[in-house]
Amino acid sequence: MGLSLGIDIGSTTLKIAAIDSFGQLKPIVIKYLLSDKPLYKLLLSTYLEYTKLYGKADYIGLTGSGQKLGAYILGTDCTATEIIAHAKGSVFLARKLNLPLPKTIVEIGGQDSKLILLENNVPIFFNMNSICSAGTGEFLRHTLEEQSLSFQEFNHYVLRAQAEEHLEDTCTVFVRRAFRHAGQNGVSLDRRLKGLATAILQNYLRTVAKNRPLEAPVFFLGGLSKCSALAQTLAELLEETVFVPPYSQGIGAIGMAVLAQEKEEKVDNLLPIDSYSMSSGYCLGCVNNCELSVLSCKDKHYYLGGRCESAGKAGLTTSLTLNKPQINKRQLTQKLSFSFPQGNNWAIGLDVGSRQFKAALICGEELIYLHTETTAADIYKQALNLMTMLKAHLPKECSFCLKTTGSGGRYLSKKLSGNESCYETEILCHYRAADKIFPDVGSVIDIGGNDSKIIIASKASLDFAMNDRCAAGTGSFLEQLAKRFNLTLEEASLLALRSDKPARIGSRCAVLAETDIIHKMRLGAQYQDLLLGACYSLARTFISDNLHGRTLITPVVFQGGAFLNPALLLAFTDLLSLKKDEYHVAKDKRYLVGAGAIGAAIYALEERRPFEQANLAVNYSLVGGNL
Repeated sequence: MGLSLGIDIGSTTLKIAAIDSFGQLKPIVIKYLLSDKPLYKLLLSTYLEYTKLYGKADYIGLTGSGQKLGAYILGTDCTATEIIAHAKGSVFLARKLNLPLPKTIVEIGGQDSKLILLENNVPIFFNMNSICSAGTGEFLRHTLEEQSLSFQEFNHYVLRAQAEEHLEDTCTVFVRRAFRHAGQNGVSLDRRLKGLATAILQNYLRTVAKNRPLEAPVFFLGGLSKCSALAQTLAELLEETVFVPPYSQGIGAIGMAVLAQEKEEKVDNLLPIDSYSMSSGYCLGCVNNCELSVLSCKDKHYYLGGRCESAGKAGLTTSLTLNKPQINKRQLTQKLSFSFPQGNNWAIGLDVGSRQFKAALICGEELIYLHTETTAADIYKQALNLMTMLKAHLPKECSFCLKTTGSGGRYLSKKLSGNESCYETEILCHYRAADKIFPDVGSVIDIGGNDSKIIIASKASLDFAMNDRCAAGTGSFLEQLAKRFNLTLEEASLLALRSDKPARIGSRCAVLAETDIIHKMRLGAQYQDLLLGACYSLARTFISDNLHGRTLITPVVFQGGAFLNPALLLAFTDLLSLKKDEYHVAKDKRYLVGAGAIGAAIYALEERRPFEQANLAVNYSLVGGNL
């Protein structure tokens, strides 16, 4: 009996493990899947490197999301679900290291998580995360990237924390927003990070474990198990000892090496890497028209991405008209009437978003200055600095009016004035700015980094809807995807506009949609098709969540930083079937990003109540730079 190789191809990593004929475990290799290298090339090169070091593999077993492709390339029929692989690997390692045999396996990886319950070393129950990534490693990674923190620093802060801040745990992006808001309110970093650790695991226990009691011994596996702070937090929540065995990130690969050895199925000879080629197209087999990636080798073709065994057999087409949602739409007839305040009074509007702080200074109908910067931890101090900067553009001894809006606007109003008299809602401010810039506005679609909204005008009121469940319909989805491709947002948008075949992105969750994109990317999909497909995915999610059942009143005004991306505007106008005279988008980019602040300043003008703040210092030597 020779070397038996196990391979686990996950969403973010490829793991290879091997055991010899004496049951001895060889070193485990973990490779992070690169965006610029198709999976089949990475798999073949890694396999060849490993076998060159540790010997030829007589048996090979595969698991994970890429198991079908891997089995085809490596010539083996030995595949199994991750549930079987993790169970076998855990039992093998427990016996090898004289650990107690597991009854519960908690596995949390980069973009998925699972629960496995065992009885007599055999899985009797399992569950996995579905359309949301909130209980996964991405939940943590996204926030740490934003804070420029490493996993080691996160571990250090959480282990030393004496208390924790309660954070929302329902969505990857929304927890980041709660995390930032807590920082803006002065909560220390260690408390917030401890709250983040708890939020990840509470989400897992609620959505994957369904709050069921978990029987000890508990094994904690996956990429997040390497973080001792998370293992400690899980033990605290379960009130049980939690074991993190060695090689906890490679248990699935170990399990497949064990299974392949048990089955003793010989593998075929490998073909050279350059004998494979990749293409893609839409299947003509049925009305689903699945988007398929085709791996070809000589006269054989392997179809990936279909929903049935007949995928690709009826032929492919490279172009397909994407179905558009059915939208009720009519032109504006009557709406709320606004009159602009008369006179040349001065006003400042502050829009405190979870990510960006926008400040507008207007005098009468003229926009004097509009400034945008990243929202700081102390928004009160930041507001004073911004008002000092803006007031430098006023005549000396001139009074001004003030309004705040945005997610931090209510808190800021209380800090500045002692009550909420300076605060106005985002809905009214965004619509008021649109009405000023485009007086014939019928509806406003505003998409920012972490939220999105639609506002529809009528004669008597404004109808509106905001995203309140997940971030799949927000700009952070596109921002994260650009980072995945090592592109700036501008570079990503220009590349997307070169596509004439937007990829179909499957998932509604922002992070799991990224998983689908990664999968297609590994199979050879073009970057521009994926980027434009992501714009269509965002637009579809927004339309489904916020416009469902409503009548869209045209013209539509598009606002928000996400529409700095012209590819997103293309996706919206296409899916909503908007003609050129049925929508507006400001040519001045400041109006896209600063609409909320401009609207707040307009409402301040209407009130005409000079703002007084005793400790607002004016220092004309501290004026900020030009836009």
